[in-house]
Amino acid sequence: MIALRTHSSQLPPWAGWLAVGLAGLLMALLLVVALGRPPPVASGPEGAAAAGDLVSYQRIVERLRAGADYYVAAHEVLVADGFGVTSVFNWRLPGWASLMAALPDGWLQGGLAALAVGGLLLVYRMLRDDGPLVAGLASLAVGLSLAGIAVPESAAFSEVAAGTLILVSVAAYGNGWRWAGLAAGLAALFLRELAAPYVVVALAMAVGRRQWREAAGWGIGLAAFAVYFGWHWWRVIGTIVAGDPGYVEGWIQFGGLDFVLATAGFNGLLSLAPEWVTALLMPMALLGLWAWPKGGRALWTVLAFVALFLVVGKPFNAYWGALYTPVLMLGLGWAPAAIVAGIAGARETRGR
Repeated sequence: MIALRTHSSQLPPWAGWLAVGLAGLLMALLLVVALGRPPPVASGPEGAAAAGDLVSYQRIVERLRAGADYYVAAHEVLVADGFGVTSVFNWRLPGWASLMAALPDGWLQGGLAALAVGGLLLVYRMLRDDGPLVAGLASLAVGLSLAGIAVPESAAFSEVAAGTLILVSVAAYGNGWRWAGLAAGLAALFLRELAAPYVVVALAMAVGRRQWREAAGWGIGLAAFAVYFGWHWWRVIGTIVAGDPGYVEGWIQFGGLDFVLATAGFNGLLSLAPEWVTALLMPMALLGLWAWPKGGRALWTVLAFVALFLVVGKPFNAYWGALYTPVLMLGLGWAPAAIVAGIAGARETRGR
C-alpha cells in the first residue's frame, strides 16, 4: 500500500496530511449531524412522502399498461395522491415509466441488474493495475452500493438507473472508452434531469482537455435534451387545469449537511446501516477519490452533486443520493493509501 503513488505524491508533504485533516473534520461534522437526529419514526411525514412517491409512480405505470397516456395518468395519480402539479419539476420525465410499462414484470429490473454487473466489471478493469487491495476494496464498496437493485421496488426509482449509468460512464472513461462513457452519461440525463451535474462535469473536462469532438458530442446531447425537456414542459403545461394543487415551498431548501448526509445514506445495502456509518464512510470515500491519481472525474462528479444537494432538495428526496453514491464508493479503494500518505507527509513535515 505504501508503494502506491497517490495524488499527494506530486504535492508538498503537507498536502496529504491536510487532506486527511479536512476529511476528519468533515467526518466530525457529519457525526454531529447523524448522532444529533431524533430517532426515526416510521409513520413520520418524511417517510410517508418518500413511500408515497414510490406508490404513486407504480400506480402511474399500471395506468400506462392499461393504455393511458403518460401525462393524463400522471395528472390523475398525482392530484389524487395530494401532490403538487403546477410546477413542471414535480413531474418525472416519461421515459422510465414508459419502459416499465412496456416490459413484462421483472425484465427491467433484470436489465438494470445486468447493467450494474457490467459497471462493476468495468470498475475492476479500471482499477486492477492499482493493485488487488485497491481494486478489491473499491469493487466491494461499489457492489454493496449497487446491490439495492436486487430489491424489486428499486427498479421504480429512475435515480437508481441514472446513477448506475453515471457509474458506467465514469468507469468507461477510466478504461479509455470515451464514446461509451458519453453515451451512458447522456442516457442517464434522458432518464432523470437531475443527472445534469455529471454532464456538466464531463463537458467541462472535455473542453479543459481540448477534446473538441467529445465536447461537441456532449453539446449535441444537451441540445437534444433541451428539445426533449421543452416538449415535456409543453405537455405538462397542457395537462394542468385551473384549481390544480401546488406547493408553497419550492425545491430550494438549503438542507445543508443534514440533507447531504441523508442522500449519501441512500446507498444500496449500506442504506441498512446506521446513519453514523455513512458519516464515517463518506469523508473516507471523498479522501480516496482525491488521492486516486486518475480520480478527477469521479471526485468532481460527487462534489457537483454534493454542492447541489446542499441547496436543493426536500427532506423526503433522500433517494436522490442514488445518483452519485455508486461513484462515491469508488473512493474507498484508495482511502487506505490516502491515510498512509497523509501520515507519512505529517512525519516528513515534522522532521524538517
